[in-house]
Amino acid sequence: MDPQPGTQTAATRRPSRVGQWLAQRRVSQWWKAGLAAVLAIAALFGGLDRVDNTATPFAPGEEFSDGQFLLTVDRARLVEELRGGGRVVGRETPGRSYLGVVATLRNDGTTPGRLRNELDLRGVPDDMFYGVFRLRDGSPIPALGPGLTEELVFAWQVPAGALRQGSAITIRVWKKSLKQLMVTYGGKEWLDSLTDYGVTELVVGAPSP
Repeated sequence: MDPQPGTQTAATRRPSRVGQWLAQRRVSQWWKAGLAAVLAIAALFGGLDRVDNTATPFAPGEEFSDGQFLLTVDRARLVEELRGGGRVVGRETPGRSYLGVVATLRNDGTTPGRLRNELDLRGVPDDMFYGVFRLRDGSPIPALGPGLTEELVFAWQVPAGALRQGSAITIRVWKKSLKQLMVTYGGKEWLDSLTDYGVTELVVGAPSP
């Protein structure tokens, strides 16, 4: 696309402004701005489904609220066999590996919150959600009660070789709002936004030996 009149002149003034802006921000703010820029560039070249200005970048280990849960997304690991509490919770499968993402969640709502779709793994072909488990003992947990906090492992099966140590993965967390159900006898339900989400990137750690 041809540049519009005046674009080149404006571009020549931009570097100095960017330099001043970076000098006034802390490192954590640089990270957010950098991820936002990556998202914008990806959208421009077709890497995202749509150009969407409602993404809120947050860093690994940084708290993010989706309305129902307050959470941190901490780290990711790739393993051949999924173990927890001294037992196997996911057996080795030829041609597949397990991607585990560790996150800490607190349910700030007044009803149990389902965990199945809380973390949305993006950009990994042929991934299959496997389950959510307590980190402390490997027990499965489909929902988190109100006021409770748990350190959890969200697990996916991914094709062997699709990810390796040092690969970057993108996790979306869709914002939620408590809505009255349409049926007259129904109560309220936490529903995902269609447009608003938080997004973070994690570097995959080394596979287990």
